[in-house]
Amino acid sequence: MKLELPDDILLGAETTNQELRMALALQLYSDGRVDYADACRLAEVAPGIFDRELAGRDISIIRFPPLSTWREKRRAG
Repeated sequence: MKLELPDDILLGAETTNQELRMALALQLYSDGRVDYADACRLAEVAPGIFDRELAGRDISIIRFPPLSTWREKRRAG
């Protein structure tokens, strides 16, 4: 999947592609929608870097409930 974003919004937000990838990965991970490995892959960073980003935002590395529980609820809903 390819996501296209308006250049003027990105310029106005003073952000980069890498910052957006990290922000998306952090949010999806925080919401329990992706697991740790997928979040690192989405952010295109090594686990240690992702850990620092999590810590800087007070997001726990340990997710409860497990991702599988979230997926089951999503399918049922």
